[in-house]
Amino acid sequence: MLSISRHQQFLLSLGAALVVALVSTAFAANADHVQQLRSTGSCPGCDLSDSLLGTLNLDGGDLTGANLSNAVLYASSLRGTNLTGAVLNGTDLKMANLTGAVGADLSGALTDERTTCPSGDAGPCN
Repeated sequence: MLSISRHQQFLLSLGAALVVALVSTAFAANADHVQQLRSTGSCPGCDLSDSLLGTLNLDGGDLTGANLSNAVLYASSLRGTNLTGAVLNGTDLKMANLTGAVGADLSGALTDERTTCPSGDAGPCN
């Protein structure tokens, strides 16, 4: 069986995050919404489902009522972001920082021990 060190796992995770960040968002439900989010850090009510958004800085942003179903926000920063009413089913928030995020229902989101929950505690988050 192949053994991978923690350092190698970290490098693989970092590489995956970089690939996600560089991949086109052609799979997003609404490319204009994705561009708005990337440009402004906010997109209330937007359809961002199935989009590849990893490693964004969305600190203090507004995503109220946004559809983020199955979106990838791996290693993104969402500190203080308003997520009230946002749909987060299947959203990849692994290694994301959600400290102080408001209104986040993370019950269907994908979080892990590297995720920082809205309370500031390490994940996985509920």
